[in-house]
Amino acid sequence: MNYDVIVIGAGPGGYECASLLAKQGKNVAIIEKNENQIGGTCLNEGCIPAKHYLESAGYIAKQNYFKSCGVLFENLSLDMSTLKSKKNELIEELRNGINAKLKKAKVTTIFGTATFESKNSIRVNNEVINADKFVIASGSIHRPHPLLKIDGKQIISSKEVFELDNIPTSILIVGGGAIGCEFATFFNSLGTKVHIAEFTPNIVPAEDIDVAKGLKRELEKKGITITTDTNVTSFSKNTNSIDIKMQTKKGEVVANYELILVSIGRSPNTSELNLDKADISNERGFITVDEHLQTSNANVYAIGDVITTPALAHSAYNEANVATNNIFNPSICKPSKVIPFVTFCQPQVASVGKNEKMLKAEGIEYTAIKHFYKSSAKAKIKGDDSGFIKLLCDKQNGVILGGTMMGNDTTEHIHQMLIAINTKLTKDELAKMVFAHPTLSESLWEMVK
Repeated sequence: MNYDVIVIGAGPGGYECASLLAKQGKNVAIIEKNENQIGGTCLNEGCIPAKHYLESAGYIAKQNYFKSCGVLFENLSLDMSTLKSKKNELIEELRNGINAKLKKAKVTTIFGTATFESKNSIRVNNEVINADKFVIASGSIHRPHPLLKIDGKQIISSKEVFELDNIPTSILIVGGGAIGCEFATFFNSLGTKVHIAEFTPNIVPAEDIDVAKGLKRELEKKGITITTDTNVTSFSKNTNSIDIKMQTKKGEVVANYELILVSIGRSPNTSELNLDKADISNERGFITVDEHLQTSNANVYAIGDVITTPALAHSAYNEANVATNNIFNPSICKPSKVIPFVTFCQPQVASVGKNEKMLKAEGIEYTAIKHFYKSSAKAKIKGDDSGFIKLLCDKQNGVILGGTMMGNDTTEHIHQMLIAINTKLTKDELAKMVFAHPTLSESLWEMVK
């Protein structure tokens, strides 16, 4: 069997790339391990189920505010079995949509594990398949902790969260990045005693330092315990709980939890590909690509979590488009560097463009403008006026270079900054615009007028 292009992996980047290529007349096959993995980590055990869980728990988190407004609740709670069932329905519906998209584009779907046999062939289910071009989009896997091995019962990863039938009384979340903070919010909303243990000096370490400090403060107000510069040193399992020792800046901490969630990042899913047989270079599993996403094998492109660009579904979508265009017109397109980062904890965190650390490193003079949601009528109406907006502008001409937000629905409003950065809008031009009142969006105008 010979194809024009074979795409390895049917996650966001993979199915988008395969569809685009097929629509442009290429004979395309996409390979995924099994039917239940169509949609990749994002759909099956990542973005989609996590945000579904957080959306549901958010109503419980805000019940005290709405009670104060006269909304009467009686025995408001969350049934995990029902939530899980609804999650499965949602995934199935979206997976059917992806399958329909691939079928409409006339993409051939092959289930099995792909391994390279040569520079232009792979083996799947003991069959060798050839192609003129390849796109590797095999995604990522849970990064293992050196001490805490996942057992699926007492020590879990984010994947196993979606299989829980009961709400734990207490949980230690090892890792205070985006995923860790999101699940901390989820469990805290349900009454679970939550402790985040982060190895670095700050939670959400990739974000602006003001956001990291502000988010830590807001999560602690909700009763979440957070320790940074913390390393797990030992543990022992009991029948229904785990005793654990952690080393912190203040000394050793000994505690007991019903559940431990390990959330220390993800690793590229490339170990089974036999990259060497295809002359594809990699560093620690991350495939090396040039600025056009082409690997050391000129006939192979790589996108998504297998390369060192942001491990985000929307970044993979963009890279799928770039790879598709470059297969037709080599070395024409490059991935966008203006990618929004969003964390769906409560309050939400979002950022886009340059941050202060980047601007200082590049020697760019800038002005930082900060505006707090405490003055927002809509934030108060929604029951949470915590957080702020921070805008970074070129000191010479006022062009908006980057920004970050923490607060209500900032994962939606960050795209206003995205558009401003891409259009090279200045803060003075933004100040002349008319924003509707009362809205959360008008806070962006308030800060520059």
